[in-house]
Amino acid sequence: MLATTSESLSIYETDRDPDAFIPFIKAVGRGEKLKRDLTYEESVEALRQIVEQTCSPAQAGAFLITQRVKGEAVDEIRGFTELLRTETITQIVPRVQGLLDLAVPYDGKVNSAQLAPAIAIVLAEAGMPVVLHGDEEVPTKAGIGPGPVLRAMGVADDLDPKDVQRMIESVGVGYLAAARFAPQWHALLPLRRQFGLRTVLNSVEKLLNPANAPYQVSGFFHGNYIERLRDVQTGTKRSFIVQGEEGSVEMAVGRKSHVFAEDAANDLILDPASLGHTERVRVPAPADAAGHAALNAAVIASSRCEATEQVCLTVGVILHLFDLAQSVADGIDRARNILVTGAAQARLERAKAT
Repeated sequence: MLATTSESLSIYETDRDPDAFIPFIKAVGRGEKLKRDLTYEESVEALRQIVEQTCSPAQAGAFLITQRVKGEAVDEIRGFTELLRTETITQIVPRVQGLLDLAVPYDGKVNSAQLAPAIAIVLAEAGMPVVLHGDEEVPTKAGIGPGPVLRAMGVADDLDPKDVQRMIESVGVGYLAAARFAPQWHALLPLRRQFGLRTVLNSVEKLLNPANAPYQVSGFFHGNYIERLRDVQTGTKRSFIVQGEEGSVEMAVGRKSHVFAEDAANDLILDPASLGHTERVRVPAPADAAGHAALNAAVIASSRCEATEQVCLTVGVILHLFDLAQSVADGIDRARNILVTGAAQARLERAKAT
């Protein structure tokens, strides 16, 4: 039997009392017959202890992984989201009408183009101001999010929340970095990077809605989660879920897409043939953030390319969802006109100067 040294013990020792968190691990991790979903109140308290780091890292990891294996229940997602939104983040209140929370995955893109910046700028020019939010090097993909792309385009991506509020009010677009508006959430990244798996945190971060926007469009990948997520979206008036490229909001040209409303009766099914899209078009990921930025800049400069078509389709759908276009086709035409006239370019220049 190997002797236990003081050095090896120190790796696992903790001054945190384990008893307060053990019931949450038992609830979600006791096996097929005994496991159960947490109540809303339990979910709030479990994530509070994780975020405040009053439980140990081992306990937090055990909970997040076993909870992922069990699968998130609606009350769990609602409890996690409510705790974060009400107790841990800095919310902003831009004085604008019709603000859209464009909630893209924080773990970014690795196989397709990150086009949220161009989409946001065109939407703002069409009369729908946009707040983006995210983080960097988020597991599991650690891909390219909107922040690094905006930075490479010359747009500020590391502002204090109050400055982001002013930016949205002045140019219609702003980006909130998690390190600034959700520092406790951001502090969980080192723990999350040790799993190699998605957790419920990947879903919840897209529901933070840090500007309390009335409208929300969020991107999700896993179809089995979407029915649960219908009930927990956080747009104060209307919300939609897009199962877009890599689980983000960009809708693929030539692919039949399903847009999920809060009520299934209001879902939108996109028929590509009716829009004149006869072939499936993929916009591959550039090598780095600078490449993504160049692609977004090309779209905004009205270069005719596959990325331009994807941006126009996505903008067109969103404008139609929120009654700013009579049809998806009408919304696409509006987006194209904004690009061709140079209006999007002018708005980008204003954003860069802010």
